[in-house]
Amino acid sequence: MSAASSCSFAVAVACAIGWSAPARADAPRPIVGFEVRGPTRVTAETLAHLSHVDLGDRVAESDLPEIELALLSSELFETVAVELVPSGDGVIVAATLHDRLPWIAAPALYVLPKTFAIGAGYAESDLFGEDKKLLVFGQIGNRESFAFATYMDPLLGGTHFIFRADVFPLRRMIDEYDNTNPRAPAIVRRSTETYLDGGLLLGYELTWWLVPDVRIRGARVKFRGAHAPDGTPLPEPERDGWDVSTQARITADHRFHDRGITWGAFAQALVESSVPRLDSYGYQFARLRAYYSWRLFGDHELELRSYLEAGRHLPFHEEVTLGSESDLRGYALEQLRGDARATFRAEYSVPLGEVRKLAFRGLGFWDSGYARYVMTDPSGMRDYLPFQRDGAHWWRNDVGAGFRIYVGSVVLPLVGVDVGYGLEGHSFEAYVELGLTDF
Repeated sequence: MSAASSCSFAVAVACAIGWSAPARADAPRPIVGFEVRGPTRVTAETLAHLSHVDLGDRVAESDLPEIELALLSSELFETVAVELVPSGDGVIVAATLHDRLPWIAAPALYVLPKTFAIGAGYAESDLFGEDKKLLVFGQIGNRESFAFATYMDPLLGGTHFIFRADVFPLRRMIDEYDNTNPRAPAIVRRSTETYLDGGLLLGYELTWWLVPDVRIRGARVKFRGAHAPDGTPLPEPERDGWDVSTQARITADHRFHDRGITWGAFAQALVESSVPRLDSYGYQFARLRAYYSWRLFGDHELELRSYLEAGRHLPFHEEVTLGSESDLRGYALEQLRGDARATFRAEYSVPLGEVRKLAFRGLGFWDSGYARYVMTDPSGMRDYLPFQRDGAHWWRNDVGAGFRIYVGSVVLPLVGVDVGYGLEGHSFEAYVELGLTDF
């Protein structure tokens, strides 16, 4: 071998050593365990679930930012630091976690034009350190009073099965509108509904972002006191009965969350059908919704939302509606009604500053929605008002602004305020929620 050849060979060996050493250091190795450190009550099993990796998965140092993001996205922790600890032929995923307050007990205030309610709730976001959820809430209002309790276990018996149980008693006043003139919608009937609902859900986590589930639910429904604005008695909008149905749903949720900011994709499809011989109404319903959010300029967020819903022979209490903070913020609560609807929302939020552990965000939005009646019930059980039976339909839009207040140690925003202006109605609507807010 010549001197030149020897030099070239030495350089090649040196280069190989120089490049291959880092590669070996960052070579993926199988996960053989999980270790929890720091001021947290999360269990090792829950850590595995929240980190989106499992025993046997091969990970490297370059995967740590993604694992930390998954843990932060659970919104259970204020800070997260993850390292890989060598153990035999594999690694242990060791996470140092600082919990957010896993529970909150708080009063609640809900204010709409002509509508208000006060209440109190208790929410537990990490029961027993196992990511189990518990929510108990109740409110009393001039138009709507209800109580709600739900429990969810995302790792039923240590498996990938998901279990949820809920109960929901409700009493509310319902207004039906004549929307022929968008600038002067008129209430034409007001009735009172009482509703007692309970359900059980079972799902399975195919992967961290894809979950199919089925739910069976049953409710007893009653209507009383239907009358015109001048007090004239009117027929009830629907007969009393049992509403028993099964729901099948699949959810793809590939979003990430960080201190009030969300980015990524969400899509969900649901079909529902009443149960023959157990149900009094005989209806079917389908819903498709999709969201996409972008994280921009560090702490800005742009979110787009869309819904498509349609039903066949829907009873009054299952009809789709538009109006209020959940869809059309420039219009009155449930002002528009039908058995089919489409909605769209564009919302942009920006940080307004922080004071101690309080974070303030402002937002601007545009909402758009369409509702109409496609099918009426041939049995005549549903008492449609004349303008509804004629197949009236509506398309409405609004623009507006709002703000949110977040507490760094709590998962949900605690204050939300929105003001919307209906473009067709030429009117303002304002919404205020205090406590357990989630617009």
